[in-house]
Amino acid sequence: MRFHLQEIAPTVGLALVVACETSVPPATSAATAERMQCDPGAIAPESTQLLHANAVLSVQPIYSLVHVNTNNQENRVSGAKLVLRPPAGVSAELMTRILQCHSARVLLGRVSSDDIPNDPYLLADHWLDIQVTPEDGNFTVTIRAGSVPDNLEVLGRATRYAHEHMLARESRPSAP
Repeated sequence: MRFHLQEIAPTVGLALVVACETSVPPATSAATAERMQCDPGAIAPESTQLLHANAVLSVQPIYSLVHVNTNNQENRVSGAKLVLRPPAGVSAELMTRILQCHSARVLLGRVSSDDIPNDPYLLADHWLDIQVTPEDGNFTVTIRAGSVPDNLEVLGRATRYAHEHMLARESRPSAP
């Protein structure tokens, strides 16, 4: 069987485009996010202070159902969900921009990764998908990485961060 170049070139070209589209380097994604989400005059310490002050209400894993073969399915961790008390004067859209900008600047080395212990919005040498949506008067932040091991690391970081920033629960005095 003989193939002619003009017959297979479109298929090979499409395969190269798909391969390139699915493997965007994290620094490229971060540079794009920085350009789109970061205000040129914004000062990094302000966003760091906001992240230190976050009041976390809860953290939980996000699961995806995966078919492992024709007869079996299993849940796999596909990210983490943090529920935050909204900071005063900050919309969900602005919070998304702040978190994506922060993540981009840390990945690009413009902000120290040591500024926020257990920062759930970054993963060394990986770009994370971060989305903030309003939910029942609070913010739900979803954080997703590209693989199950990376999502497990994100979940671990988010859990430790949540415990450090958990909103204090009011305790009632015990009855005498």
